[in-house]
Amino acid sequence: MSEKAMETKERILKAAGDIFGNKGFKDTTIRAIAQAAEVNIAAINYHFRDKEGLYGVVLEDVFKTGFTRFPAQLEQESENGAEEQLRTFIHSMFYRLQSNEGWGGFTGKGTLIARELLDPSPALEPVLDRYIKPHKDMLVSIIADVMQTDPEQDLLRPCAISIISQCIYYALASRVITKIFEDNESTQDNLDRLADFVWVFSLGGIARIKDESLLTRKEQP
Repeated sequence: MSEKAMETKERILKAAGDIFGNKGFKDTTIRAIAQAAEVNIAAINYHFRDKEGLYGVVLEDVFKTGFTRFPAQLEQESENGAEEQLRTFIHSMFYRLQSNEGWGGFTGKGTLIARELLDPSPALEPVLDRYIKPHKDMLVSIIADVMQTDPEQDLLRPCAISIISQCIYYALASRVITKIFEDNESTQDNLDRLADFVWVFSLGGIARIKDESLLTRKEQP
């Protein structure tokens, strides 16, 4: 693909991400995207086939950019203990969801992610398989290491869901949270503090669940 064709494709993806996010798939038109990207409709059809094809590529591009920019596990992570690995995972989620360099920095694209999290489209399925499910497995493995237990334990999954839910809620409900607790506003300077709170809070919950599960096993005949 020529450099000019690549530039055209990138302009289309940028414009489409913003418009899909702000208006949703149904209310977005190819004509509106073409006008915003300053290309003709034929160029969109050439690169992406149709609106469904373009939406799928936009979603893939947004998720790929976010997970590449803020990986859940750093290259040197194996040298750290499980608790520090959990801290990295949570911080990465906060920055991916809310930072200016992540999805929070793209008003339309950030809204696109929110739309998909609240009302998943068929286009999310490949993204789930490629990015979200492997990260869920990674989180479950980290929690198992923190608990020093079998990764197949059923109690690990609710722990993972709880941690992920806290991170997502801070992003989706940030405006409401700010109105209730102003000092918990998800600003760029506040992300580390909020992420560390979720980390410490989660470690406390994991420790309690581990203790409770040990007690339960001892009480069984």
